[in-house]
Amino acid sequence: MFLKSLLLGLVYIFYSPSRPWLYSMLRLGAMVGLDDFFRMRVPDADFSELLLFNGDLHIIDGQVADMCSATPRIELVHVQEFMEFEGSEVMVDLSSESEAVRASSVDIVCRTRDVADSLGCRMVVIHPGGIHSSRVDRSILLENLKRSLADLGPENLLLENMPWYYWYRKEEQMVSNICVSIEDMKLVQDLVDGFTLDMCHGYLSRPEGDEGYNRRFIETFGQDVLHIHASDAKAPDREGLQIGEGEVDFSILGGSGVPVLVEIWNGHVNDGEGFRIGIERLREMFR
Repeated sequence: MFLKSLLLGLVYIFYSPSRPWLYSMLRLGAMVGLDDFFRMRVPDADFSELLLFNGDLHIIDGQVADMCSATPRIELVHVQEFMEFEGSEVMVDLSSESEAVRASSVDIVCRTRDVADSLGCRMVVIHPGGIHSSRVDRSILLENLKRSLADLGPENLLLENMPWYYWYRKEEQMVSNICVSIEDMKLVQDLVDGFTLDMCHGYLSRPEGDEGYNRRFIETFGQDVLHIHASDAKAPDREGLQIGEGEVDFSILGGSGVPVLVEIWNGHVNDGEGFRIGIERLREMFR
């Protein structure tokens, strides 16, 4: 009995999420695409998140077997940013005012969920859409997003929060009309399995930067935060920076217990050098 009590006590102490030194035990991952999945070298990564691009859904079936056996193991799949629509490439947009674009976007998410199932993944990360060159009628976009999520059903879907400014094709500055604020995310909380907190997007939720956004997000949604994207940022619109080279407060990661993806812009270059550096810096912060 004494030995059993001692072991239970040690388990409680060791796994207590309130202890900041547990940060070094966080599961940290790297973002991979089909093109660099088998050549990236990120030995410290505990998992990977597969980022799909336009056209990947047509070719991935022949690679599933190899990808299932690769390391680090794919645990999440991120829906592609663009899709083919009536002979052009448009953004996947679950809130689109065009019913045809909205329906096609729902179909893309459905097919991505099938890919995730074939890979043995648990979750699919989705963006809400609503990206425009200027502010538009948000109420219409939010209603369309709700319709899309209702059509999809919540199973295995993680909705990601968005930044105020959005870089279209990494070249043109646009704006996110929905799911920038915590209030917007509350409106669809019951329509998804949970959320992906993008810490970079959270800080950039206001043009001047918002240091407290990420902490408020976790305090508000608690166990519904099932995944985190971690990169640094500088206001008003510089995102995806290397860990420690911006203004984001990473201390909230201590003891979070959810998979944390290091999402550095061009982190895959040089066989994943940016991801390796980011993971090392995060592990070192609370070592």
